[in-house]
Amino acid sequence: MADDGTQVDRGLFEGFEGYRTVGRDEIARVLAEGLIVPDANVLLNLYRYTADSRANLVSVLEKVSAQLWVPHQVLVEFWRNRESVMRDPGDSEKTIDELEEHSRKAVNALQAWSNRVSLPMEVAKKLVGHIEDGFAQVAEEMQAHSVMVTADFSRDTSDDMVLKSLEPILKGRVGPAMEESLYKKAVTEGLRRVAAEEPPGYKDKKKEGDRAAGDYLVWEQILLEGENRQKSVVLITADTKEDWWRMEGGERRGPRIELVQEMYRRTGQRFLMLRPAQLLQYGQDFFSVSTSDEVVRDVESVDIAVSRASEIPPGGGWTVEGLGLLLVRLNSEAMVQADVLRVAVKQSGFVSREQVYEIAGYSPERSLRGFTRPINRLSQFVKSMDMAEVDAVDVLWAVYNEDSPEIGWAAGFRVHREVLPLLKLVPSSLLECDYITNVESANEGSDEKEGER
Repeated sequence: MADDGTQVDRGLFEGFEGYRTVGRDEIARVLAEGLIVPDANVLLNLYRYTADSRANLVSVLEKVSAQLWVPHQVLVEFWRNRESVMRDPGDSEKTIDELEEHSRKAVNALQAWSNRVSLPMEVAKKLVGHIEDGFAQVAEEMQAHSVMVTADFSRDTSDDMVLKSLEPILKGRVGPAMEESLYKKAVTEGLRRVAAEEPPGYKDKKKEGDRAAGDYLVWEQILLEGENRQKSVVLITADTKEDWWRMEGGERRGPRIELVQEMYRRTGQRFLMLRPAQLLQYGQDFFSVSTSDEVVRDVESVDIAVSRASEIPPGGGWTVEGLGLLLVRLNSEAMVQADVLRVAVKQSGFVSREQVYEIAGYSPERSLRGFTRPINRLSQFVKSMDMAEVDAVDVLWAVYNEDSPEIGWAAGFRVHREVLPLLKLVPSSLLECDYITNVESANEGSDEKEGER
């Protein structure tokens, strides 16, 4: 019996629609007639793909634009994360720091060997120089390539090529914000599902507050639009986690059964999911958008890498005690970086390039390249002491924007938003420095003079 009391002729797939393999003909039909919903990660990854990959995916989106629909929550997450993605779309700084660590290990191994064989000091120094020079050259070329990659992107929204390509495609195809009562109800349900490990989105349980319900908000808005339009839905997502996908033997076989069933109960329609690389392939087959195996591989590799790195642990993986130890070690080994970090904490997480030079007493000719490496190196020590998670985020990172004096030069440095609240909880004595004291004294003197007037 159906919910309305009518008799239903049941067969092998009735009630088990999620197990039915979706054929090419049905995919073609949904892409031509259904709702095509790009996830926020698809839009954000346009900043991470190569130019050819980006152009190919945009061309497919243009071809299917009549079927596109974007949930309001997708754009909330796009705008929330856009600038952090633009800052370093390829995670170049993190990779350079990892190479720096490998360089130190290589030097240590070489020095141990040179001691065992009584290698003359001058020969050992020459070999160490070869290692350090090689790693330094690779890091420099990576940094230069990273600058080239980000050159087409701009914090100025009127001068950003990704936004320029997306705006006409998405015009009139974005859903409204949910009414407040519906939004609160959806957040409550989303958090309940996270706690119960019910799809979608329970893998985001480490995110703070309402953000843990973000995936469910996207899902509920998709369901509401599906009910309204009575159309099948295909979600285009770079997410590879099991809270969206049904995994069999480590292979993604389609959407979670629960999601397919929920869509069918709410709308009577099918729910499909495609990865961006699959959309590119179908774009070539169904819409004559030329692509290449190299482009498909690039898109797939970027999507998988970003999805695996997307789970940020609470506090960014840091503890108050771990951050205190980091500051203590910085005090003894990298006082300039320690003071810059303190000033950034005092200033809501950001310190400008000019302030760094003032704090450090650097000459104007000095480069800030590699400035955060002592912090990242000592962070590894804190992690080795089990006072921070192995995958804890970088505490401080360089910011590149229109205030940068030249391309590739940092405009300043920012504390990771997940770490900043914890840094404010370390003992106050660890957050004091002469620069802060002098600024506060100058401000007090200015206030007194103003009062005398």
